[in-house]
Amino acid sequence: MSAIQSTCAYCGVGCGVSVSSTQADWEKVERANLTLTGDINHPANHGHLCAKGERLLDSLAQPNVLRYPMLRSGKPINWDDASSLIADKFANTIAEFGPDSVALYLSGQLLTEDYYVANKFAKGYLKTANVDTNSRLCMSSAVSAMQGSFGEDVVPGCYDDIEHADVIVLIGANTAWTHPVLFQRILAAKKANHSQLVVIDPIATATAKQADIHLAIKPGADLALFHGLLGFLADSNSVNHDFIAAHTQGYNEIIESAQQLSCNLASLAKQVGVSLAALTQFYQLFINDNKVLTASCQGVNQSVIGTEITQAIIHCHLALGHIGQAGCGFFSLTGQPNAMGGREVGGLATQLACHMGFSAPEQQLLANFWQVDAVANKKGLAAVDMFDALAEGTIKAIWIMGTNPVVSLPNSNKIAQALADCPFVVVSEITPDSDTAKLADVLLPAQGWSEKCGTVTNSERTISRQRGFMIPKGQSKPDWWAISRVAQKMGFQGFEFKTNASVFKEFACLSAQVKQTFAGKVFDISGLANLTQQEYDNLAPTQWPIASAEHIGQTGLRLFSQGVFATPSAKAQFIVPKGLNAAETTDTAETTVLLNSGRSRDQWHTMTRTGHIASLRASIPEPIIQLHPNKLVSLLLTDGDLVSIDAINDMQANRSAQTCTVQKNTEQKMATARVVADEGMPENIAFMSMHWSAQFSLGKGVNQAIDNRVDPLSQQPGFKCQPVILTRIELALQGVVFGLHDPAADGLCWQVAQTLSSGVCHHVGFSYSEKSFTYQATPHSLSWSFTYDNQCFYIQCNMVKNNVTALKILSSSQIGLALEPLNGFIGKQLDSAFIKQLHQQIQAGNSPLVCACTGVTEAQIADEINAQFDQQMFNDGLKKLIFVNALDNTQSTLGCGRQCGSCNSEVKQCAQNHWQQALSYIELEYPNAAKEDVA
Repeated sequence: MSAIQSTCAYCGVGCGVSVSSTQADWEKVERANLTLTGDINHPANHGHLCAKGERLLDSLAQPNVLRYPMLRSGKPINWDDASSLIADKFANTIAEFGPDSVALYLSGQLLTEDYYVANKFAKGYLKTANVDTNSRLCMSSAVSAMQGSFGEDVVPGCYDDIEHADVIVLIGANTAWTHPVLFQRILAAKKANHSQLVVIDPIATATAKQADIHLAIKPGADLALFHGLLGFLADSNSVNHDFIAAHTQGYNEIIESAQQLSCNLASLAKQVGVSLAALTQFYQLFINDNKVLTASCQGVNQSVIGTEITQAIIHCHLALGHIGQAGCGFFSLTGQPNAMGGREVGGLATQLACHMGFSAPEQQLLANFWQVDAVANKKGLAAVDMFDALAEGTIKAIWIMGTNPVVSLPNSNKIAQALADCPFVVVSEITPDSDTAKLADVLLPAQGWSEKCGTVTNSERTISRQRGFMIPKGQSKPDWWAISRVAQKMGFQGFEFKTNASVFKEFACLSAQVKQTFAGKVFDISGLANLTQQEYDNLAPTQWPIASAEHIGQTGLRLFSQGVFATPSAKAQFIVPKGLNAAETTDTAETTVLLNSGRSRDQWHTMTRTGHIASLRASIPEPIIQLHPNKLVSLLLTDGDLVSIDAINDMQANRSAQTCTVQKNTEQKMATARVVADEGMPENIAFMSMHWSAQFSLGKGVNQAIDNRVDPLSQQPGFKCQPVILTRIELALQGVVFGLHDPAADGLCWQVAQTLSSGVCHHVGFSYSEKSFTYQATPHSLSWSFTYDNQCFYIQCNMVKNNVTALKILSSSQIGLALEPLNGFIGKQLDSAFIKQLHQQIQAGNSPLVCACTGVTEAQIADEINAQFDQQMFNDGLKKLIFVNALDNTQSTLGCGRQCGSCNSEVKQCAQNHWQQALSYIELEYPNAAKEDVA
């Protein structure tokens, strides 16, 4: 069996995968021939994968794949005509309105080669820096912080630091869900080395539940927490004065304001929102000669003070002299598989290729290398400003590649309207179904994972090859090829690339030129400039900087270990924060909540890649919003209610926008979700995942309710903890439809499509009973009702020749149904046996999925943990009931939490709940023994 090594398509851990085929001829490979495992030789994951990564091959069966260029009318066209049309539109727009009237919006899903050609095209030939990326939404605050402190966008450490750390601090990072493979490595190191795990997050996340210390700080208190820590380090004489004097600047200017916080720890603790004991315990971890590794993610980055929070973290490690040392320092957890690779080639509007800025010498170097008279001479518009300019009509043509800004950007109604009004929109995609693709004037078929070839760079600066193993179907092309084709149509020289290897070689040659001219730059891949095609094809995962071909395959590199930084002075910078009084609002009125958003465990971005995979949809089948039970009471809500979500400031505007009509269909709907009570939530915060969109739900996603406030330094949107109003949606009836359904959704106020192992079901809701009864009803429908456990069920079957083609099950309250077995009734003959079996299945109810890897449900865990309880009682009696042993045996038997590990906290919580129920029963039956022997 032959195999191809590639990389995962999801987060920034950059896991290696190995794809094997039973078909020796890869040009004849079909999905059925393939198996996928983690690559045991890849330094990022050593063979481990998360639930999403394990199901990468399942993502290939897209419900609707774009294979040919297409106009908005749906008319297919060939590549030559499509390229000419785009070239003419962009050229004419620039001729009439200037180069800044056009823009490109890119994605961390693109390969480095795609990114490079896009930036060369725009910044070198179109003369505009209006080239930004969705990495602006997740990583730019970390970028601007590292540029300010270190002089360059450089993550100093590596994954190996996890094993060397005494203390690992995760701040604003639900790593158990967002970077599961890395989190399992953290837990393994914690167990092996007895290191301590600290999680800083307002919410009791799956990650926080597995921490030694959970600091549930107030939203936005991160800056005060770490700035105060800097003062505490100085107060306790724990700073490294020699390092500070020799290798940094700005310490004397910053330390006074830091000590103003640390001089009164009780007051600081109150400001941060934790107890004095908890704050002191956390601070003490940094002064006992511990090696502390601090890693941050979107909870920090997606703040209006994200840059300063990150710099405050860096300041603490600089003060200790712990940068570039094993087991310590700051580490930025990257959200996407190639966000870093995109930044390397100048993917952000605020930089040029190879970490260059817009100084005159840097512009001249790039112009000379690309053989053009000049390049873009100023920073372009970042994502939010870019789409504001689109809405204002300043930008009149835009090319969007591999991303879905109608869902992912804040104030999504405005984004949809801006694209609808834009004179010319090009979208490169793998599917025509995304919310953004539906607004395109020209749709271009891009190659997706499994088809495209190139390189990606992960969070620890490791460049890996992403290799295609499926023959591209239809006329899908690499993005670099599509851009080059348009550039050539516009008459530009320098885009005669034949392969992705030729693109990469040019990029590496540019790196060599930059390093030679600006020796202080840290980024360097000059050692790859002379790779042959075969050497590129066989390139092993390699961490930069790569000054020589001899460095290929190197890993575990740390930077700045000698105290020489990339700033003009070669010294790291302490930068006085200005946002200590500009933290996010944490107080809410009785009728409002602070809306937080982020990833779900089993989904990716806007679900265009994962939403159709049944096993990944099973755990959270509908959009949910999690709130503390006490908040539900104050809002007059109950668990299972349906609510609309709206920004306070824009409530009136958004509601009137629901009636607006535009040329391209952008029907304005509210963000809607089902309420779930969660005691792990702070009382003033709600959480909803970022994944949902109109593609999968009748309502819109969470970003419809988020305004476009940004960090002024990084221009990254402040997605986190914005105040919103929740309004209960009155439902007359709700339930599920299996089989055929009416795509017009007439009469529905709630509809969510869910992929099952065979087919699709639709969760539905109706404001009016009569609408629910007439929905999909035909003269040949059979309808009836029955009551079970005080709940009345309304059932309707549609038939063709007595074979059931659609099954509708409704009730006045939320229904718990086992969806897969009920879907199996489609196609069966309707008779008395059918009705009896249907009623039995409805009565059986449903148990929520806990482990996506194994398909284990809550009921299965409950049964097994109870069996373990009974076995211990029988063998050892009350005195030796040991939960950890029962949990270990349960996980060994069922396999849950033992594969990717991302559900480990949920498995443990479920098992604990049922173990406590069993103990409660023992206490009732044998009160004295239970208190003596079990407590």
